Amino acid sequence: MASTYSSKYVTDIPLKRPRETFVDDPHSLDEVSLNELEFDLANDIKDINRLQIFHAIAIFHATLQDLIKLSAHADLLCKFRQEQLDSYNIDVTDLSFSATSNVEEPSLPSDALAVDFSDAGVALADPDSYVSLSEAAKIGLDASALSPLRQSSDADMSDAVTPNGDEVDVAHEEFISTESLIQSTSLDQVADPITCHSNERVKSEALFYLRPNIQQQSEHLLKVFSLAKEPSVSIKDFLLRINKYSPSVSISVYIHCAYMLFKLCALYGAIPLTPLNVYRLIAASIRCSTKKLEDIYQKQRSFAQVVGVDLKDLCKFEISFLYLCNFKLIVSEYILNHFLTKNFLALRSFCKKHFPESSAEHNENATN
Repeated sequence: MASTYSSKYVTDIPLKRPRETFVDDPHSLDEVSLNELEFDLANDIKDINRLQIFHAIAIFHATLQDLIKLSAHADLLCKFRQEQLDSYNIDVTDLSFSATSNVEEPSLPSDALAVDFSDAGVALADPDSYVSLSEAAKIGLDASALSPLRQSSDADMSDAVTPNGDEVDVAHEEFISTESLIQSTSLDQVADPITCHSNERVKSEALFYLRPNIQQQSEHLLKVFSLAKEPSVSIKDFLLRINKYSPSVSISVYIHCAYMLFKLCALYGAIPLTPLNVYRLIAASIRCSTKKLEDIYQKQRSFAQVVGVDLKDLCKFEISFLYLCNFKLIVSEYILNHFLTKNFLALRSFCKKHFPESSAEHNENATN
């Protein structure tokens, strides 16, 4: 009678962590399995540096689809947002109380400079950032601060630098000496760098988007991205068109755009994502991120033809998107990896739970 080998210590043997084997990179979006990609991200097999371009497009596409679903159900979007803020130890009720506890809002100066896309003349920028000319005179701003691009005359520079280079008049109002810059500059490590996650920074940004004037501004800016009717081209085909005719759009740009739109829609609730505004938001986010992240990118007119908009409209989309993001486009590799392994997977899991039929259809389309 043959004896069967068994050992009670087999369960104690540590198994090797799953590692990616030698596989061919996908040559099309149809070759990307979203379920396998989620598994690889969850098990640290893939990160921002191990993705292929079609992996990034698939992540961007899935993020957009899920955000559109959540935006159509306000209760589910609020629930998911609360879960995400809880992961940063932020309470939604505390945010609402802090946002409404501000008694006074600064008024917009009458002679302030504002960017305006509407005929009604609604100010788009944050009133806190305005400094009128009359106020500048009161607080003692010099002429160089009011006109930073003004060229200094020869007489102005004569006192700053002598022919021998020995005497420098540091008292001149338009000259800042190197010595004073060294004394006022600190090379110490920053305790809260912008390249890492910070609960306080997330809370501060969430409070920013809860302010009434910012909500009104975001609502006005969102009108620029809205289409009259949904285009015949799908979001997937639109992204593939951009990838085909704009090869300079890198992997980091696609993931960066997915993270920025995730923040605006799901984390901060600044904008809803709909089939009518998603196309122009895609174009604006990709264009702004490309200019920020890449050294070489497509000409403005050429990219406008790729996404099917006028050149002037593309500029409007970019400026509006920058105001929506509060001009905060700097995202580090650490934050992008955190988005891939935490936020993106949480979004996918939440939508699979509450939209099982649409999630199954999306996975089938991604593999076929």
